[in-house]
Amino acid sequence: MPSKDKEFFCIEGTHLLEELLNSGIAPESIIATQVWQKKNSSLITNLDKALISSVSIEALTSAVSAKTPDGVAALVKKSYLTEFNFSLKDDFILVLDRIQDPGNLGNLFRTALAGGVNKVLIGGGANPLSPKVLRASCGSIFKLPFLRIEGDDNTVASKTLIYLQNFKRNGFQIISTSSQAKSSKTSLKPYWELDWLKPTVVILGNEGSGIHNKIQEAFNET
Repeated sequence: MPSKDKEFFCIEGTHLLEELLNSGIAPESIIATQVWQKKNSSLITNLDKALISSVSIEALTSAVSAKTPDGVAALVKKSYLTEFNFSLKDDFILVLDRIQDPGNLGNLFRTALAGGVNKVLIGGGANPLSPKVLRASCGSIFKLPFLRIEGDDNTVASKTLIYLQNFKRNGFQIISTSSQAKSSKTSLKPYWELDWLKPTVVILGNEGSGIHNKIQEAFNET
C-alpha cells in the first residue's frame, strides 16, 4: 500500500494502527481482511466504516512491504502528526545526524520517548516514515514531534548546525557522543559528569562516520 502521494504514508499491522489511534490520529483509509475485521472489531468500532475496504490476504500482501502481513494496513496524512515547533518549555532534544539503518532509527525513537525527549531533529539518513522505521519504533514516532532535514550531507550538516546554534542561544547545552577519543580539541567526559538538569541537546552521529565535522562546531561537551 505504498503511497506515491507525498501527503500520506502507510502503516502496516495491528500494533501500529492501535498506537496511531491511541495517539488520537485517525487514518485516511484502511484495507483489511474480513478475518482481521472480525478479530479486531473493538479496535475499529468507533471508526467511520466508509474508511475501511475489505480485501483478500493475497491482495493485502501484494500492497504492503511485509512478507506476512497480519491483515491490515492504513494510509495516514503526514499533516496529522504533531509538528516540530521549538518551545522554551522544551528541555531535552535529540538530534540524529544521518542515521542510515531504519531499525536503528526506529529504536532511537522508542528509546527517546521512554527517556523523556521532547522532540527529535533528524538530519538526513533513513526516512522516519518508511515501513521498517515505523515497525522498529513500535508507534513511538506518532507521539514524538520530529523534523527531518533533507539534502546532501553538507546541506544537511549546515541546516542542522543552524538549529543547534539556535538551541545554544536559547540556553541549551550541546552534548555530542563519541565511541572513542579521536583527535578532538574537546576533552571527552563520561555521561555521569554532565549536568542533565540543564536544557540539553544530545547529538548522535552516523553509524559509520559519526557526527559530521561541520556540526562539531556546536559542541559544548563531548
